[in-house]
Amino acid sequence: MIRLRLTVNGKVEREFDLDRELLIGRKAPADIVVADGQISSKHAKVRPDGLELVVTDLGSTNGTRIDDGDRLAPHADVPLRRGQKLVFGPAILEITATGGTESDSGFGRTEKTVAVGAGTMQSLLVEIARFKAAHGRLVLGAEHAHQTIEITEMEVIVGREKGDAQIVVPHQSVSSKHAKIKFDGGRFLIEDLGSANGTFLGGVRISAATPLEPQTAVTFGTVDCLFVARSPEAGGAAGASDPLAEVLANHAVRMGKATDQQAREALTEHRTSGRTLGEIFVEKGIFSPKDWAELYRQRQVIATLQPTTAAGGGGGTSKLIGIVVVVVGLVVLALVGWKAGWFGGAPK
Repeated sequence: MIRLRLTVNGKVEREFDLDRELLIGRKAPADIVVADGQISSKHAKVRPDGLELVVTDLGSTNGTRIDDGDRLAPHADVPLRRGQKLVFGPAILEITATGGTESDSGFGRTEKTVAVGAGTMQSLLVEIARFKAAHGRLVLGAEHAHQTIEITEMEVIVGREKGDAQIVVPHQSVSSKHAKIKFDGGRFLIEDLGSANGTFLGGVRISAATPLEPQTAVTFGTVDCLFVARSPEAGGAAGASDPLAEVLANHAVRMGKATDQQAREALTEHRTSGRTLGEIFVEKGIFSPKDWAELYRQRQVIATLQPTTAAGGGGGTSKLIGIVVVVVGLVVLALVGWKAGWFGGAPK
């Protein structure tokens, strides 16, 4: 029997006995769950082999190491001996004893998952719930492709081809493994993976993990996309509409970006489907991701200048016409009164 110790971020989380092959990953159904963005969903596996431990990296994104060595080759069995440390992300797995009896607190045959810390599993469940509530999406705004791609995992790779990436952006300027998007601590982060042509947020090239805010333009190589998501803390219904959507749709008509019919159709879809107005406009090719991101950034100013508008309804114009009619009426009335002598006698 081999006894193992699991340490995460410098804190000993659990000691357990190993008697069969276990899967290490970021989430269930992994047997050893370490809820961290550096861990892949199927990161590595370990199995007992006599008094040694055999480790196999499963092609993880960030790799598995023994002590300070190089990354283990994917899908190759490597022995881990007592005194060595298996390092994956913020976690360390090491052998503390061999040949001992199974501990009451160990990983027995009746258990399936090693719980990492008393509150870690609860925190993981909360994080998963927040991720699902956020409902992140990428809207491709390339000339050759307008489509919305949902982010279905808490960590995904963006790249040029299937197999290398979960989110595929099929363009020659995009690297095979171009960037990584992950949900961590209640927010989305984006990180360039050493791509040839770079990853940009708002036109600025990023070099480290950077917060990815909703309604932000993100560029992979030369392909512009719009990132959309709901606030995990919003707490409202999935289909809740944006209170400024009507103002922005009307402004799009005034700008000449959308026709009155396009704006009305987009508003109807937004209100019935819960999709954001921005992703609808970008998906239909009415706005580029960058143009919409800039319009959205100015939304409060636009709302102040147009406090009560309806897409294509001309609410502001109607008010202006009404004011002009009243002023003209008063002027005409004053002229008639002056000629009639209402103000001190008729003119000579």
